[in-house]
Amino acid sequence: MIFLSKNKNIILGTFHYLIFTLLLYSAVSKIAGYDLFVNNLDKSPFFKGINTNLIAVGVISLEILIPVLFFFNKTTKVAYLLSFFLFFLFTGYIIMMFLFSPYLPCSCGGLIEKLSWKQHIYFNIVFIIFSAVLYLIEKKDENYS
Repeated sequence: MIFLSKNKNIILGTFHYLIFTLLLYSAVSKIAGYDLFVNNLDKSPFFKGINTNLIAVGVISLEILIPVLFFFNKTTKVAYLLSFFLFFLFTGYIIMMFLFSPYLPCSCGGLIEKLSWKQHIYFNIVFIIFSAVLYLIEKKDENYS
């Protein structure tokens, strides 16, 4: 317990910067391969009849907005909450695609696209946990202020 209390800020700071970096990396990767990203969304059975350009722009916008919110003390808690929901939605989408789609596209880019689908799910669960922990601590600290 002493280790955790002494290193709490380092651990939480690491979680914070991992989320920040992952979201920006993901956004830049999707922008760089925008046509591939939209093409993969078009092949999803869950987006039939939906303008996937809007979905793509929405996802990329969130992946940029959340890290921007980290820069302001008043919006950090909101950023953690949004990142939690975004990772939760991504994980749900991956699970649904894994279970119900014959086509399993990946628009993650870089090293992340090398992960298997199960590894993607575990990876996202780790980031769900990071986001939840940071949100709860931020909320607790806010209540003590």
